[in-house]
This record gives sequence, structure tokens and C-alpha cells, in this order.
Amino acid sequence: MSSSRDYEAAVTKLNTLQTNASILEAIRKSGNTLNLKSIPEIRAFVQRIGYKVTDLDKLNIIHIAGTKGKGSTAAFCESIVRRFRTADEQSRPLKTGLFTSPHLLEVRERLRIDGAPLQKELFAKYFFEVWDRLEATKPSTIDEDHPDKPTYFRFLTLMAFHTFLSQNVDVVVLEVGLGGEYDSTNVVENPVVCGITSLGIDHVAILGNTLTQIAWHKGGIMKRGIPTFVAPQDEEAMVSLRKRVADIRPSKFIELNDSDIAKLNGHEIGLAGAHQQMNAAVAVSLCREWAVRRKDAGVAIAAPESAIDEGLRKTRWPGRGQIYVTKEYPSVTWFLDGAHTPESMVVCSAWYKDQMQKRRQLGGRRVLMFNCTNSRDGLVLLKSLVTLHNSDLPFAHIIFCSNDLYSKTTKVQNTDTMNYTVHKDPELKVQKELSAQWDQLSGRKAEEGLVSVLPSISDAVELLGRMEGNLDVLVTGSLYLVGGTLNVLHAEVS
Repeated sequence: MSSSRDYEAAVTKLNTLQTNASILEAIRKSGNTLNLKSIPEIRAFVQRIGYKVTDLDKLNIIHIAGTKGKGSTAAFCESIVRRFRTADEQSRPLKTGLFTSPHLLEVRERLRIDGAPLQKELFAKYFFEVWDRLEATKPSTIDEDHPDKPTYFRFLTLMAFHTFLSQNVDVVVLEVGLGGEYDSTNVVENPVVCGITSLGIDHVAILGNTLTQIAWHKGGIMKRGIPTFVAPQDEEAMVSLRKRVADIRPSKFIELNDSDIAKLNGHEIGLAGAHQQMNAAVAVSLCREWAVRRKDAGVAIAAPESAIDEGLRKTRWPGRGQIYVTKEYPSVTWFLDGAHTPESMVVCSAWYKDQMQKRRQLGGRRVLMFNCTNSRDGLVLLKSLVTLHNSDLPFAHIIFCSNDLYSKTTKVQNTDTMNYTVHKDPELKVQKELSAQWDQLSGRKAEEGLVSVLPSISDAVELLGRMEGNLDVLVTGSLYLVGGTLNVLHAEVS
């Protein structure tokens, strides 16, 4: 039974701050005029929990935006700077904070100290400290312009700042939640360095449906006088970013290229996939610049090549190019990748194909387990998977399922995975549409028994458990699907 102030109670209260699907839809249709209120509102919340915005400067932030690879880049950065040391008599390793989203298994994964998810006791402690301060400073009139609490992600942003300041970390790697310009993390006015990873089309209802519009939002994290490093982009995105540079005037704007990847030759990288080379190159540039800027500020940092080498090699980031096996299903190997944009799905398909070619002699049957969310275009996402299927590596079975962990309401749901931001769909319209799109793309009606449409992840896992022989299961299309699968498989938070 949950006590009134423990981790379970904190997550239950946190879930009450989720914006339900109906409200999200109204926001999208409004043209996102609420965007303009975003930063003033989060500034007010920072003050209500007892801080000035300038207090956030003490966190010595590396701020990262992007469509693809921002989480991986943040993970690389944290792994590297954790191996930097103070260049003084103590010569101690730096204490790091990492804030990312979404989580796979438990919400505390979003807030990490020295690479480890915040302990449940500390999560509850800092959650209720923020909650209580907001309760004590409620506006006399609560309405749209004077909310008593921030929404889910904004609350977690506030809580991250409070946690990292309370823990006296030396550096925070801060991943943008959505966009950049109006994201709650952009309340930070004086980061040490900013990074922008690869841009693509995603969250079109909020950010726009062109690379020009999306790049405008992402470029909003740049600050006057603060250096920015950017991954290679399509020319349309880069033109938009350069216009923002002219307006914002960062101290420097470094466009990385293939030669920066070449400099990493000889470095072993802990995350799978050729695309991680560029994410690693962005991270190395950010961390080196961070150390230089801290030195310029009078804080000497030892940042040897050995720290960068070890940091890259030891980076782990669950749910992205992850291979997982479990004793419960010994004949199933799970290949998990939260790809959810057309570009990242191409990369995911290439990674899985490479893995399958390496495992050909094992004779496992290939299975696809897929879902997509947030009104993303399944037809576009499925294209590279159909190409893979139509090659010499066809899937023996394809499963389209919802992101619900369990279909039976009697089954106790995990508080950490409650998601009220999407409409429940008992008729599985999305999954049935995906099945039809698969038929359309593959150019033929699916073979009898090839495709299953299932109401939950556990139904999919149970079906796979009943199949004979060794299976190589690709789980992709949604980070929530990947996290839900790990949850049903009883994976532990890492």
C-alpha cells in the first residue's frame, strides 16, 4: 500500500497534470497561441518554487534541441562530462545532472544524477517539495492565465531544476522536450553551450510542417553570446537556422560535417548504428567547448582525450538500437528502437538489417511489432520497413498493436506508464489502418496469417511466446511501444 508521500503517490499526483487528449487537440486547432505564454508562465513557476531564473546559471547547462538524436547526444554528453575532473587539489570527477524525455519504464529515468535514475526516495522528496511550494503560492484566482500548477512536462522541468540545484551538480545536460523556442527548458537564459542535432518533420501540429518552420523553433534555444554547434542539415533547415543566428547572435555557430565524424575514427561508440557517429561528434564538440568555457570562467576542468574516449565507449541509452533477451522468453531476441520519424525509421531499418545479416546462420524468424502515435503518418513510417520486407529479409509475421500494456482492465496498470494524452481506441482503428497501409505499400494483400492486429503489448508478447523456433523481433515506431514492451518483459530500470 502506498504511503501518502512516497514515490507511487508522487507519480499518481504527477499524472493528474497530464494534458488530456481533448485539450491537446484544442491547443493544436487554436494555432498554438498558448506558445506565447509558455516562457513567461514557466518563469513565474520558477519564482513560485523559490528561485530566480538566474539561479539556473549555477547548473552550467549544455542545452540540446533537435528532431533526431537529441536524447542519444545528451546521453553521450553526460557520459563524457561525468569523466571530466576538477583541475584542483581534489581532482574529483564532476557531478552530473541529466534531464531527458520521455521515460521508458519509470518517470524517474528522466532525472539522472551521475548517470543513474533518481532514487525513488529522492524523487518523492523533491517532487513534494516542489508540489508543496506551488500549493503554498496558489494564485487567488485560478484560470487559464493564472494556473495553480504547470502541466506534466513543465512540472518535471521545474523539479529537475530544483533537484539539480539541491544536489549541487557541476553540470546539467538538458534535453529540450518539444521544439525549442517555447519549450519549458528554454527558460534557461545563460547556458554554457547549445547543440542542435539533426532536424526532420515531426510534431507538425505544433511546430509546423516544413523544415523552415521546425528549424525556427529548434533554433530558439540559441542565446546571444553563447556558442552553438549544429549537426549537418538539409539546406532548407540550415538556411532557417542561419537566419536565426543573424537575429540571436550566438558567439559562434559551428556547422559540423563529415570531417568531424572522421575525427572519431578509432573511438569505440557505445550506441549502435552508423547515425550515432554524428550524434557522438556533436556531443564531443559540446563537451570540449563546455570545458573551455568553464576554464574561461575561472573553473579549471581536466578534460583529457581518455575521458572522451571512455565516455563514448561506455554510453548506454535504452530503447535506441537496443538488443534485449529475457529468461522468460529465451527463444526471442528483441531488437528495440524508438524510431518515430521517416528519417529515423530508415536508420532503424538499416540497423536491423545489419543485425539480421550477422545472425543469418542462427536461422531465426523475423517479426515486426509496430505502432505509431501522435497523428504521425504510418504510411510514411512503414515505407522503409516494407522495403526491408520485400528484400531477401522478409518478416515471417507482423504485429500492429496499441501502446496499452494490457487489454484486460482487471490487470493492474503501471502508474509510471499511465498516458492520458492519447485517446483510447477500443476499436483499434489506427492499427487496422496500419495493416491496410502495409498491404498497400507491399503491393499485395498480406499472406494469410502474416499480419495480426492486437489490442495490447501483452497480447503481442503472449503471441510471440507461443510461436515456435527462434524469433528476432523488431519493436519500433514509438518510444512508448518500446518502453511498454520492456515493461511487459519485466525489464529493470537502467
